[in-house]
Amino acid sequence: MNDLVRNITRRSFLELTGLAAAGFGISGCASTSRYYGYSAGIGKTQQITGRSTVVLGKSNDRRQAAYNALKPLQTDVAKAIGEKQVVIKVNAGFPTEGHRIHSTYPYQIQGILDFLREFYDGDVWIAEGVGSSKTNNMYDGYELYGYLPIADEFQGITFVDANGTPLARKWIRQWRQFPTPIDIISMYFEPDKYIISAARLKTHNAAVATYSLKNIVMGSPVGNYKGSLSQKGKMHGGSREAGSSGRELNYNLFTLALDGVYPDLAVVDGVTGIEGNGPWDGEEVQHDICVASTDFVACDRICTEIMGIDPFYMKYVEWCGDAGLGNWDINNIKVTGARLEDNIIKYKLHKNFEGQVAWIHENFDK
Repeated sequence: MNDLVRNITRRSFLELTGLAAAGFGISGCASTSRYYGYSAGIGKTQQITGRSTVVLGKSNDRRQAAYNALKPLQTDVAKAIGEKQVVIKVNAGFPTEGHRIHSTYPYQIQGILDFLREFYDGDVWIAEGVGSSKTNNMYDGYELYGYLPIADEFQGITFVDANGTPLARKWIRQWRQFPTPIDIISMYFEPDKYIISAARLKTHNAAVATYSLKNIVMGSPVGNYKGSLSQKGKMHGGSREAGSSGRELNYNLFTLALDGVYPDLAVVDGVTGIEGNGPWDGEEVQHDICVASTDFVACDRICTEIMGIDPFYMKYVEWCGDAGLGNWDINNIKVTGARLEDNIIKYKLHKNFEGQVAWIHENFDK
């Protein structure tokens, strides 16, 4: 694997998508198959007890902000990684020049690797799959966004087209509660992977806002790949009822998180966040912050706070907290690093916000 990492070429990148036998499969999986069966309930699982720590790294330098947010977590992260394969899942599924400002910047990845290389010398996969682009080739996105030089600076880096890796069949809910199958990228929930979510602070067009969890869960349905259409749209429920896309999306994000599709380490870049018509059409806001935690629920709860968003509307994260996947109650979250109160900026929400949350007002008391 290391020989493929150094001085990566277009051909060697494309060959990585066929490396199931070299680490993408699990025991009993035929290397010639992208599927290993119906797998609901066999993913990783966690129950977080006690208080969670969330670190606010303050800097207008993305690389430094990420490192500052991660450094206090080193002992816990090193212990959790153990012998697992480290995967940095970036947010870059729509690789176009116009979406550069909405995607993971290479400097955030460098900051994460600065942190990791102080105690971990194993291979690191940088992963993403195209949701939609002219070529549907993730290599083009890695090249466009300036990721490839990272492999020259750090040894042991593999760029992975996640859409070309093994899949698993799971079930989610569609409009009027009909179940539907969806093919999920297996590595995002396998117990032998340590998943780092390199996300952004962004408003959203159906779920109000997106942070560390949604970067992983919405990245997990297989996207456009070799002529196959993306399945990501299934997450919205195929709804014909006004405003219910957000309802089905919230439920399905929560459902897949229960199956183990969630980050082990959350790193949310807010040096510039995205407000307004996010996630792919909003405008940048200078915020000079990075949020990190080994508890993705606590991380996303604090992200909600620093964007000035009422947590009442972040149902998919709240439900994860209710299920014990992390701490949603802010009284059970210890914020260190920069002061929370000094770093709150009220973001302008999506133009269809009222429609997004109508189902929440109809079903929950505030």
